[in-house]
Amino acid sequence: MTAAHPTLDPAAARVLDDYLAALAARLPGPARARQAILDELRDGLVGATHTRQAGGASPAQAAAAAVAEFGDPTTIAAAFTPELAARRARRIALALIGTGPLVGGLWLGAVAASGQGAIAAAPIWQWPLIQAGGWPARLLLAVVGAAVLAAWVTVAATGRLTRWLPAPPGLPAITAAAAASGASLFDLSLLLVLATRALPTPAAAPWPLVAVAATTSLVRCALASRAARRCLTLRTAAG
Repeated sequence: MTAAHPTLDPAAARVLDDYLAALAARLPGPARARQAILDELRDGLVGATHTRQAGGASPAQAAAAAVAEFGDPTTIAAAFTPELAARRARRIALALIGTGPLVGGLWLGAVAASGQGAIAAAPIWQWPLIQAGGWPARLLLAVVGAAVLAAWVTVAATGRLTRWLPAPPGLPAITAAAAASGASLFDLSLLLVLATRALPTPAAAPWPLVAVAATTSLVRCALASRAARRCLTLRTAAG
Protein backbone atom coordinates (compact mmCIF):
# COMPACT_ATOMS: atom_id res chain seq x y z
CA MET A 1 0.00 0.00 0.00
CA THR A 2 1.16 3.52 -0.73
CA ALA A 3 1.11 6.31 1.83
CA ALA A 4 -1.96 8.53 2.07
CA HIS A 5 -2.06 11.51 -0.26
CA PRO A 6 -0.28 14.40 1.51
CA THR A 7 -3.08 16.90 0.76
CA LEU A 8 -5.82 14.73 2.24
CA ASP A 9 -7.28 15.35 5.65
CA PRO A 10 -6.35 12.48 8.04
CA ALA A 11 -10.02 11.57 8.47
CA ALA A 12 -10.48 11.21 4.72
CA ALA A 13 -7.19 9.36 4.38
CA ARG A 14 -8.33 6.77 6.93
CA VAL A 15 -11.51 6.11 4.97
CA LEU A 16 -9.58 5.62 1.73
CA ASP A 17 -6.90 3.50 3.39
CA ASP A 18 -9.51 1.16 4.91
CA TYR A 19 -11.22 0.79 1.54
CA LEU A 20 -7.98 0.12 -0.34
CA ALA A 21 -6.82 -2.34 2.32
CA ALA A 22 -10.06 -4.29 1.93
CA LEU A 23 -9.58 -4.25 -1.84
CA ALA A 24 -5.93 -5.31 -1.60
CA ALA A 25 -6.89 -8.34 0.47
CA ARG A 26 -9.16 -9.52 -2.36
CA LEU A 27 -6.88 -8.89 -5.32
CA PRO A 28 -4.94 -11.94 -6.57
CA GLY A 29 -1.98 -11.99 -8.92
CA PRO A 30 1.56 -10.55 -8.93
CA ALA A 31 2.35 -7.98 -6.24
CA ARG A 32 3.59 -5.35 -8.71
CA ALA A 33 0.45 -5.60 -10.83
CA ARG A 34 -1.77 -5.39 -7.73
CA GLN A 35 0.09 -2.33 -6.49
CA ALA A 36 -0.27 -0.59 -9.85
CA ILE A 37 -4.04 -1.12 -9.71
CA LEU A 38 -4.23 0.12 -6.12
CA ASP A 39 -2.19 3.22 -6.96
CA GLU A 40 -4.46 4.00 -9.89
CA LEU A 41 -7.58 3.56 -7.76
CA ARG A 42 -6.10 5.69 -4.98
CA ASP A 43 -5.49 8.56 -7.40
CA GLY A 44 -9.09 8.34 -8.55
CA LEU A 45 -10.41 8.23 -5.00
CA VAL A 46 -8.29 11.20 -3.94
CA GLY A 47 -9.54 13.23 -6.90
CA ALA A 48 -13.15 12.31 -6.18
CA THR A 49 -12.69 13.20 -2.51
CA HIS A 50 -11.26 16.64 -3.34
CA THR A 51 -14.14 17.29 -5.72
CA ARG A 52 -16.71 16.58 -3.02
CA GLN A 53 -14.83 18.64 -0.47
CA ALA A 54 -14.90 21.55 -2.88
CA GLY A 55 -18.68 21.11 -2.98
CA GLY A 56 -18.94 21.63 0.75
CA ALA A 57 -18.70 18.09 2.20
CA SER A 58 -16.51 17.38 5.19
CA PRO A 59 -13.33 15.36 4.53
CA ALA A 60 -14.74 12.17 6.00
CA GLN A 61 -18.07 12.60 4.20
CA ALA A 62 -16.31 13.34 0.91
CA ALA A 63 -14.12 10.24 1.23
CA ALA A 64 -17.09 8.05 2.15
CA ALA A 65 -19.03 9.33 -0.88
CA ALA A 66 -16.06 8.67 -3.16
CA VAL A 67 -15.71 5.13 -1.82
CA ALA A 68 -19.42 4.48 -2.26
CA GLU A 69 -19.24 5.68 -5.85
CA PHE A 70 -16.35 3.33 -6.65
CA GLY A 71 -18.28 0.30 -5.37
CA ASP A 72 -17.90 -2.74 -3.15
CA PRO A 73 -14.28 -4.02 -2.81
CA THR A 74 -15.32 -7.57 -3.69
CA THR A 75 -16.97 -6.41 -6.91
CA ILE A 76 -14.01 -4.25 -7.87
CA ALA A 77 -11.55 -7.07 -7.16
CA ALA A 78 -13.60 -9.49 -9.28
CA ALA A 79 -13.46 -7.05 -12.19
CA PHE A 80 -9.66 -6.94 -12.07
CA THR A 81 -9.11 -10.67 -11.44
CA PRO A 82 -9.07 -11.77 -15.13
CA GLU A 83 -6.42 -9.15 -15.94
CA LEU A 84 -4.27 -10.14 -12.97
CA ALA A 85 -4.69 -13.84 -13.76
CA ALA A 86 -3.50 -13.22 -17.31
CA ARG A 87 -0.44 -11.32 -16.09
CA ARG A 88 0.54 -14.09 -13.69
CA ALA A 89 -0.04 -16.74 -16.36
CA ARG A 90 2.22 -14.88 -18.79
CA ARG A 91 5.00 -14.58 -16.22
CA ILE A 92 4.80 -18.30 -15.47
CA ALA A 93 4.81 -19.25 -19.15
CA LEU A 94 7.82 -17.06 -19.92
CA ALA A 95 9.68 -18.49 -16.92
CA LEU A 96 9.01 -22.03 -18.11
CA ILE A 97 10.10 -21.21 -21.66
CA GLY A 98 13.27 -19.60 -20.34
CA THR A 99 14.21 -22.41 -17.96
CA GLY A 100 13.45 -25.24 -20.40
CA PRO A 101 16.70 -24.95 -22.40
CA LEU A 102 18.67 -24.51 -19.16
CA VAL A 103 17.30 -27.67 -17.55
CA GLY A 104 17.58 -29.65 -20.77
CA GLY A 105 21.12 -28.45 -21.38
CA LEU A 106 22.24 -29.43 -17.89
CA TRP A 107 20.89 -32.96 -18.26
CA LEU A 108 22.33 -33.31 -21.77
CA GLY A 109 25.68 -32.17 -20.43
CA ALA A 110 25.51 -34.78 -17.70
CA VAL A 111 24.66 -37.49 -20.24
CA ALA A 112 27.51 -36.41 -22.52
CA ALA A 113 29.98 -36.30 -19.62
CA SER A 114 29.03 -39.83 -18.64
CA GLY A 115 30.50 -41.09 -21.90
CA GLN A 116 27.18 -41.19 -23.72
CA GLY A 117 27.98 -38.38 -26.14
CA ALA A 118 26.39 -40.17 -29.08
CA ILE A 119 23.19 -40.57 -27.11
CA ALA A 120 23.14 -36.90 -26.10
CA ALA A 121 23.58 -35.86 -29.74
CA ALA A 122 20.64 -37.99 -30.92
CA PRO A 123 17.04 -36.78 -30.77
CA ILE A 124 15.59 -37.53 -27.37
CA TRP A 125 12.96 -39.87 -28.78
CA GLN A 126 15.79 -42.09 -30.09
CA TRP A 127 17.51 -42.44 -26.73
CA PRO A 128 17.75 -46.07 -25.57
CA LEU A 129 16.09 -45.12 -22.30
CA ILE A 130 13.06 -43.78 -24.18
CA GLN A 131 12.97 -46.82 -26.45
CA ALA A 132 13.25 -49.17 -23.48
CA GLY A 133 10.59 -47.26 -21.59
CA GLY A 134 7.95 -48.14 -24.17
CA TRP A 135 4.72 -46.22 -24.36
CA PRO A 136 5.01 -44.59 -20.88
CA ALA A 137 8.23 -42.87 -21.95
CA ARG A 138 6.74 -41.82 -25.27
CA LEU A 139 3.64 -40.58 -23.47
CA LEU A 140 5.88 -38.47 -21.24
CA LEU A 141 7.50 -36.94 -24.33
CA ALA A 142 4.04 -36.14 -25.68
CA VAL A 143 3.14 -34.48 -22.37
CA VAL A 144 6.31 -32.39 -22.52
CA GLY A 145 5.53 -31.36 -26.09
CA ALA A 146 2.02 -30.37 -25.03
CA ALA A 147 3.44 -28.39 -22.11
CA VAL A 148 5.75 -26.44 -24.42
CA LEU A 149 2.84 -25.74 -26.74
CA ALA A 150 0.67 -24.65 -23.80
CA ALA A 151 3.36 -22.23 -22.64
CA TRP A 152 3.55 -20.58 -26.06
CA VAL A 153 -0.25 -20.45 -26.29
CA THR A 154 -0.25 -18.64 -22.93
CA VAL A 155 2.24 -16.09 -24.22
CA ALA A 156 0.20 -15.58 -27.40
CA ALA A 157 -3.07 -15.31 -25.43
CA THR A 158 -1.64 -12.55 -23.23
CA GLY A 159 0.26 -10.56 -25.85
CA ARG A 160 -0.40 -8.31 -28.82
CA LEU A 161 -2.17 -11.07 -30.71
CA THR A 162 -5.22 -10.51 -28.50
CA ARG A 163 -5.83 -7.19 -30.27
CA TRP A 164 -7.06 -9.17 -33.27
CA LEU A 165 -7.94 -12.53 -31.72
CA PRO A 166 -9.31 -11.99 -28.19
CA ALA A 167 -8.74 -15.02 -25.96
CA PRO A 168 -11.33 -16.31 -23.47
CA PRO A 169 -10.66 -14.76 -20.04
CA GLY A 170 -9.78 -18.05 -18.37
CA LEU A 171 -7.61 -19.49 -21.16
CA PRO A 172 -4.20 -18.11 -20.05
CA ALA A 173 -4.57 -19.49 -16.54
CA ILE A 174 -5.56 -22.92 -17.87
CA THR A 175 -2.75 -23.15 -20.43
CA ALA A 176 -0.17 -21.84 -17.95
CA ALA A 177 -1.31 -24.44 -15.40
CA ALA A 178 -0.99 -27.15 -18.07
CA ALA A 179 2.50 -25.96 -19.00
CA ALA A 180 3.61 -25.83 -15.38
CA SER A 181 2.17 -29.29 -14.67
CA GLY A 182 3.96 -30.74 -17.71
CA ALA A 183 7.27 -29.19 -16.67
CA SER A 184 6.84 -30.51 -13.14
CA LEU A 185 6.08 -34.00 -14.42
CA PHE A 186 9.11 -33.93 -16.71
CA ASP A 187 11.46 -32.86 -13.91
CA LEU A 188 10.00 -35.48 -11.60
CA SER A 189 10.55 -38.14 -14.25
CA LEU A 190 14.18 -37.09 -14.71
CA LEU A 191 14.76 -37.33 -10.98
CA LEU A 192 13.11 -40.75 -10.93
CA VAL A 193 15.37 -41.93 -13.74
CA LEU A 194 18.36 -40.61 -11.80
CA ALA A 195 17.28 -42.55 -8.71
CA THR A 196 16.66 -45.81 -10.56
CA ARG A 197 19.47 -45.77 -13.17
CA ALA A 198 22.36 -43.62 -11.94
CA LEU A 199 22.36 -44.23 -8.20
CA PRO A 200 22.73 -48.03 -8.52
CA THR A 201 25.88 -47.48 -10.64
CA PRO A 202 27.49 -44.39 -9.08
CA ALA A 203 30.88 -44.86 -10.71
CA ALA A 204 29.44 -44.19 -14.18
CA ALA A 205 27.87 -40.83 -13.38
CA PRO A 206 29.59 -37.39 -13.53
CA TRP A 207 28.23 -36.41 -10.13
CA PRO A 208 29.08 -32.68 -10.10
CA LEU A 209 27.07 -32.14 -13.30
CA VAL A 210 24.36 -34.55 -12.18
CA ALA A 211 24.03 -32.73 -8.85
CA VAL A 212 23.58 -29.37 -10.59
CA ALA A 213 21.04 -30.79 -13.04
CA ALA A 214 19.13 -32.63 -10.32
CA THR A 215 19.03 -29.59 -8.04
CA THR A 216 17.78 -27.40 -10.89
CA SER A 217 15.07 -29.90 -11.77
CA LEU A 218 14.06 -30.29 -8.13
CA VAL A 219 13.72 -26.53 -7.66
CA ARG A 220 11.80 -26.08 -10.92
CA CYS A 221 9.54 -29.02 -10.10
CA ALA A 222 8.56 -27.45 -6.78
CA LEU A 223 8.07 -23.98 -8.25
CA ALA A 224 6.13 -25.28 -11.27
CA SER A 225 3.81 -27.31 -9.04
CA ARG A 226 3.06 -24.25 -6.95
CA ALA A 227 2.58 -22.13 -10.08
CA ALA A 228 0.07 -24.65 -11.47
CA ARG A 229 -1.95 -24.51 -8.26
CA ARG A 230 -1.93 -20.72 -8.26
CA CYS A 231 -3.07 -20.58 -11.87
CA LEU A 232 -5.99 -22.89 -11.14
CA THR A 233 -6.89 -20.81 -8.08
CA LEU A 234 -6.87 -17.65 -10.19
CA ARG A 235 -8.93 -19.38 -12.86
CA THR A 236 -11.55 -20.22 -10.23
CA ALA A 237 -11.50 -16.67 -8.88
CA ALA A 238 -11.90 -15.26 -12.38
CA GLY A 239 -15.07 -17.32 -12.74
